[in-house]
Amino acid sequence: MLNIESFVTGFPRVGPKREYKWALEKFWKDEISEKEFLEITDKLLITQWKIQKDSGITKQIVGDFSFYDQILETVCYLGIPLKRFGLVNNDNLSHYFKAARGGDVEGIKQPPLEMTKWFDTNYHYLVPEVDWEKDFNPNISRIKHELRLANENNIKTIVKIQGPATLLKLSREDEIDNSKKEKIEGTYLKFFELIQEEGVESVMIDEGALGIGASYVSDSLFELLKNITNKTDLKIYLNGFFGNYEGYIEKLTELSVETLHLDLCMGDFTDDEIINLSKKFQLSLGVIDGRSIWKSNVVNLIDWIKDLGIKNYIVSSSCSTLHSPYSLGEEIDLDENLKNILSFGHEKLHELRLIVNSLNKGEVLEEAKKFNDSFILSNKNLIGRINPQVRKRVEALKEEDFKRKIIREDRLILQNENLGIPPLPTTTIGSFPQTAETRNLRKKYKGNEINDTEYIKGIKEIIKETVQIQEDLDLDVLVHGEAERNDMVEYFGELLDGFAFTKFGWVQSYGSRCVKPPIIYGDVQRTKPMTVSWSTYAQSLTVKPMKGMLTGPVTILQWSFIRNDISKKEVAYQIALALRDEVTELEDKGIKVIQIDEPAIREGLPLNPKFKEEYLDWAVNSFKLSSSGVKQETQIHSHMCYSEFDEILDAINALDVDVLSIEASRSGMDLVNENLKSKYTGAIGPGIYDIHSPLVLEEKDAEVRVEQLVKSINQENIWINPDCGLKTRAWPEVKESLKNMVEVTKNIRTKL
Repeated sequence: MLNIESFVTGFPRVGPKREYKWALEKFWKDEISEKEFLEITDKLLITQWKIQKDSGITKQIVGDFSFYDQILETVCYLGIPLKRFGLVNNDNLSHYFKAARGGDVEGIKQPPLEMTKWFDTNYHYLVPEVDWEKDFNPNISRIKHELRLANENNIKTIVKIQGPATLLKLSREDEIDNSKKEKIEGTYLKFFELIQEEGVESVMIDEGALGIGASYVSDSLFELLKNITNKTDLKIYLNGFFGNYEGYIEKLTELSVETLHLDLCMGDFTDDEIINLSKKFQLSLGVIDGRSIWKSNVVNLIDWIKDLGIKNYIVSSSCSTLHSPYSLGEEIDLDENLKNILSFGHEKLHELRLIVNSLNKGEVLEEAKKFNDSFILSNKNLIGRINPQVRKRVEALKEEDFKRKIIREDRLILQNENLGIPPLPTTTIGSFPQTAETRNLRKKYKGNEINDTEYIKGIKEIIKETVQIQEDLDLDVLVHGEAERNDMVEYFGELLDGFAFTKFGWVQSYGSRCVKPPIIYGDVQRTKPMTVSWSTYAQSLTVKPMKGMLTGPVTILQWSFIRNDISKKEVAYQIALALRDEVTELEDKGIKVIQIDEPAIREGLPLNPKFKEEYLDWAVNSFKLSSSGVKQETQIHSHMCYSEFDEILDAINALDVDVLSIEASRSGMDLVNENLKSKYTGAIGPGIYDIHSPLVLEEKDAEVRVEQLVKSINQENIWINPDCGLKTRAWPEVKESLKNMVEVTKNIRTKL
């Protein structure tokens, strides 16, 4: 009888029904006190620990919870001062949230820290602005609090902190001089000393960046990590994920690490590499996919681990299950066959238990066999997986299906004549504030409390009001406001074949923001119009151009849980064909501007460089397939959210979109750089209004940003717009911000 243990490297922290989200937003609105808020967070934390413990997970993590974001939390733990916010710590939540959301700091209204994507996921983190001139002073008060809670509840723990390579890489500080290295090294070692004084014996260093490998992490940062691990006597669990430590696999033995985590779902390790590493480290075998929602073949995994023949290991999730929903427990409306092949955060604990129990017994237990047989049978019995008509349409695609007939520069001339818009045209990205009344209307409709006629009438009233507000603001190109949409992906998924939906399958995106990704389980097909009636009604209310608003194929793919029985490329082409049908019908009904949003196209870029070209090829073609069926006079827009654009600018240009809007205000408009201007040749709308913050766009700030654009970009190619959709904002701040945006733009037009 062996004694193999199980572990998860992180767990969903919003609660089974988003309890943390609701508590946080009430706290922000002063509807509950800080004491009440902290009591709720403690309860959620203890519950998640106990769930794991009851499932056989040996140690629970202290430091995995975050009030907003794990990188900001690490900044707090290490006492790293920020340039605009000074020392931020989680003892002062008011100041902490100013860094995350913006606010008044010493009489100056500060925008929040820049936000961007966590590696290739749809989670966002805050980018620290490290103030190297100030002292670093680690603060473990929050760690001490969690350790006390764990002790009171008889929970065995391991402390977790983001590692130096990941922290600096994600802070855009991946090349630092010796004095900075010494400073950050000393800070980590001081943090280790402080937690040791609390009786902590082991620490998990989260090094996702190192897990990706040398293409992501410099030798300098690897050496920094090595120095830190070699100067502490804490037992270190090194948690690299999303890759196979490529370029560093041989050098890992230089680290003073007791347990080395291997992401065996995204990392393509050979058996020989695993066996060799096991001679130096206790291995954490990350075999249960923390990012997938599909059940694992536990019997195959048990047999494979046994055949490896290694002795000293634990069995774990591939990465934090933060990226999967909390639990299937409340999903009573899902098709039973579909539900039986799914695995969320809670269910992944069960899979780990089945594997560990079998390995400890030295044989595949009957319980594991029944688990496997059950989900294999359900997979076979699932209706809607294959649609021959869809498969034939993808197979019949020709080269001309991916191209528009004339070049973009010539199209833009035709389109500007067709639209009759002024220089520096103003518009928005698509959504407008979703009020409680709007959400309640959709809720009543979904709950069958009102009929189709009542619902359509209600949505049309909201659209009419939204169009009138835009007319009053004197925006140049309008939108219908998307009142009918709960989510930019879920909305389309509900109208397409091949999608399924959960009730509580929420995943944290950032702070209190959660998304509920659809599940793509079968072939995708459009059987009816999805947006046409709303856009055409809105167009009937104004003589100004009305944008049709769609979510692009790559984003629908990336922001869904994707089937794993066919390639992503094939799924993307299926979605693109469905959208192509919608685009051409919008055009036929008189919509002259159609926006196909692709905020996730950079997010989908593989972390491993050798897979990037293949991805960009089918991702670009998916977009072109969805957008190329229109006349040349019809203007195609797209939108992209914050991400590291520079390395995919050639691909962005290859999308052949007429007008591209991007998030830019939080980065100080830095995205509008020479590289962008040289590689992207279409019209562009860098966002000048940060919609992720409740702060109003002041006239002076709008003026600075618009003038910056006019000086740096060909005036004929500039559009003026917010960063992103306005769904999460309130009407008063939106109206004032857009008023300032439009008025400043009009004034600057007179000077052109």
